[in-house]
Amino acid sequence: MYTGGKMIPFFDLKEFIESLEKPRKILLMVKAGEAVDTLLSQLTPLLTKGDIIIDGGNSFFKDTIRREQQLKEQGLFFVGMGVSGGEEGARRGPSLMPGGSKQAWESLKPILKSISARDFHQGDCVIHIGENGSGHYVKMIHNGIEYIDMQLIAETYWIMKEGLRMSNETIAETFKQWNEGRLNSFLIEITTKILQTKNKYGEYVLDTILDSAGSKGTGKWTSEEALELGTPSFGFMAAVLARYASAHKKKRVLLSKTFEKKITEKTNISLVQLEEALYVSKILAYTQGYELLVEAAKTYDWKLDLKEISRIWEGGCIIRAHFLEELENAFLEENTKTSIILASAFKQTILSGIDSLRYVAQKSIACALPIPAFLSGITYYDNITNEKVSANMIQAQRDFFGAHTFQKEIDGEYTHHQWEV
Repeated sequence: MYTGGKMIPFFDLKEFIESLEKPRKILLMVKAGEAVDTLLSQLTPLLTKGDIIIDGGNSFFKDTIRREQQLKEQGLFFVGMGVSGGEEGARRGPSLMPGGSKQAWESLKPILKSISARDFHQGDCVIHIGENGSGHYVKMIHNGIEYIDMQLIAETYWIMKEGLRMSNETIAETFKQWNEGRLNSFLIEITTKILQTKNKYGEYVLDTILDSAGSKGTGKWTSEEALELGTPSFGFMAAVLARYASAHKKKRVLLSKTFEKKITEKTNISLVQLEEALYVSKILAYTQGYELLVEAAKTYDWKLDLKEISRIWEGGCIIRAHFLEELENAFLEENTKTSIILASAFKQTILSGIDSLRYVAQKSIACALPIPAFLSGITYYDNITNEKVSANMIQAQRDFFGAHTFQKEIDGEYTHHQWEV
């Protein structure tokens, strides 16, 4: 408990509960899953009607929906709150994404506003996201976008290091310059610092780190949710699978000895093309994330304010970037309701930059550089912007072997053809 500038620790749960003013407001910051349910089973018998429990961990949103309903039946409020910011957010203010009832939000609002980060215009980086599990859902999408963003930056670094044979310092200087422009973001900023950091032996710390990345589940959840709701979110899956592939280090070492790469020449990608490819890919990554938010709002009956969600991500959170201010403003345009890529701030950028993305992809493939995130952006773009794709063949095959039927026109009736076997 915090009082008068002083933290007071408690070692007895009942004593802690009794020390709080009613209605009590209790924030849980524990590992998602069983630990939350265990703690709730210990807490709820000690609470009284109207008390509020806030889960600030990365809980799965469907667990939050279940817990909110269970506690509501006991006369208690349960708020699933996405929290992003890491260590710096803990010190200077995070981005907060609380879900749950409006009544609980009104009670918590003064506290949450006082501890949240600030956006580019000094607004509070916290809003009431929506009912039940919406807060944790929005945080899940945040983390899914974070996965793609990190993978894109990693691939860009690797193209510069392996394809262009640039030194760590030169790569750092490039990212530093980019951070002064439209790619300005927390992740680009820390990438610059990472590339420059040396240990006590004079070695670049980055070069001593094993190329095997871990994950804690939110990227996987986002990918699974995209499959569940039927959205073409190629980027989430590519970023998650890239981490999984990196984790198979022993297998990669073994296979690399048999399938050795013979390419020795530098690629001729320009840094202008690479920056353009990275920015276009960033737009496409966010487009996929926001498409999933739109579909979720319909499916789970939430009223998600995408403009305000963009705004509260401007400060405190891991994906904070000046790009989000462009995105916030984009939601003032009618076209953005169809797709982010139709917004005036992004449409021309994509039209003029997609060729750079294709060129970077082609040259990287020629150099045998793995770029799943860049390729996922192209795959998404080409699938979503082509009037016709090859799915008519798939429908014909399904109808041939399983009589699954097919349509001949948009919203038309389903029919079956008597194919000759």
